[in-house]
Amino acid sequence: MVDLFAITIPIIVIGGTILFVLLPRYGPHYTSRLLCPNSKRQFFYHWIPGATLMSLRYGNKRHLKCPYCHIQNTFEIAKTRVSKPKKPAQQPKA
Repeated sequence: MVDLFAITIPIIVIGGTILFVLLPRYGPHYTSRLLCPNSKRQFFYHWIPGATLMSLRYGNKRHLKCPYCHIQNTFEIAKTRVSKPKKPAQQPKA
């Protein structure tokens, strides 16, 4: 009979590799446009859903520091997700 411990260790190692190495590299990436309540300036935040243990704890909220005023705030990242990045305006052909 195969030891249960000998089976679970490789499963945990393979699952951890998929979760922490392959998913952040090749998985879905999202961008949120956030507005700081203190400085009233917008900035972009790039994130991967479910890639960290903190995302399982806090859900769609993140505690981030604003890159402009450096004050920590709580932001809803799923509600402010940008579906498609804006394309640059095309210049008229001469």
